[in-house]
Amino acid sequence: MKLSFNKNDLQGAIQIVQSSIPNKSTLPILSNILIKVSKASKCPGPKVWLEATDLEVGIRASVKAEILKEGKITVPGKKFGDLVREMPDGSEIEISSVDGKRVDFKCGKVKAALMSLPFEDFPAIPEFPTGKKLSLDKSVFREMLKKTAFAVSTDETRYVLNGIFFGSSGGELKTVATDGRRLAFISRPGAEDNISANVIIPSKAISELLRLLSQDENGAASAIQIAPFENQISFQWASGAEEIVLVSRVIDGTFPNYDQVIPKSKEIELQVKTQEIFSAIKRSALFAQDRGGSVRFSLTQGKLKVSANAHGLGEEEEELEVDYKGPDFEIAFNPQFLLDSLKNNDSPEVRFEFSTALNPGLIKPSDSDRYLCVIMPMRLQ
Repeated sequence: MKLSFNKNDLQGAIQIVQSSIPNKSTLPILSNILIKVSKASKCPGPKVWLEATDLEVGIRASVKAEILKEGKITVPGKKFGDLVREMPDGSEIEISSVDGKRVDFKCGKVKAALMSLPFEDFPAIPEFPTGKKLSLDKSVFREMLKKTAFAVSTDETRYVLNGIFFGSSGGELKTVATDGRRLAFISRPGAEDNISANVIIPSKAISELLRLLSQDENGAASAIQIAPFENQISFQWASGAEEIVLVSRVIDGTFPNYDQVIPKSKEIELQVKTQEIFSAIKRSALFAQDRGGSVRFSLTQGKLKVSANAHGLGEEEEELEVDYKGPDFEIAFNPQFLLDSLKNNDSPEVRFEFSTALNPGLIKPSDSDRYLCVIMPMRLQ
């Protein structure tokens, strides 16, 4: 194999795949990046790809290169990235291997070599399926992940909650996440009517997708292709002139019936300015105890009082004017749960819905029912 890269192009591709290399593994080959020449789906001729995987998530990225001789080779991922990063910006880097046991680098007067492992031992990352797939605007998909990811559970004993539920049916897409104390739900139109999916995307894949899609916010192509299957889900999109493919296992299990958790009735409805209530909760949260502390909402005619106190520290309260004409009402919440929900609310005004001080509260944009958060209240003290 013999290839020639622009340093900046190669470094960009390494950064895309490198995070999929595990920090520790009993399989030495997983510490390597696979470099191979093969056909890209949108290209008539062969293309150079970089691949990395931790057996849960695999990432493949194409990179512009001059192909002097086709082949496959693996290189130690971290050292490869470090070596390329230290080369002069804009320089040309030539990579070659004769026997597959050693990879030679040449950049101007700089020469280096890294030992290789057999490419046959590298776990195959499945090709992106050519059958049924969804096509969705990248910014819409990123929004759906971002607005639900904060509610994913980190409790490994509840493994079906360690990811985001991704559903598609009847032309509607949904993502849902819950940790048992809060739930985030968002739906968007635009999915293909004939494709249905019900899979749980694990946290690692969610983090990688958010990272890559955030880097690619100004990318030339706006669509992401999604192919969900029983035991894996694949994503493919263009980043400039190159392609990125991410393949992840899905969580095996049944996601809870989230529709039963979403309150269907309300006794109290309250509409406030998002930034105003966010700032009030943030200030009160400073006086909530580090663990188990709560922020209290106290509703009276025309007023909402937001307050918190901590023994040995102090207390804080402030009043907001609201259009409320009901009876006096009090309810308390974990302040971080409230802030997480409000941070992901793009609407200038937000709607709170309550029934009793013991039942879940509902938070949603004032102008939409397509995004909502359900939060369990805390005991009033």
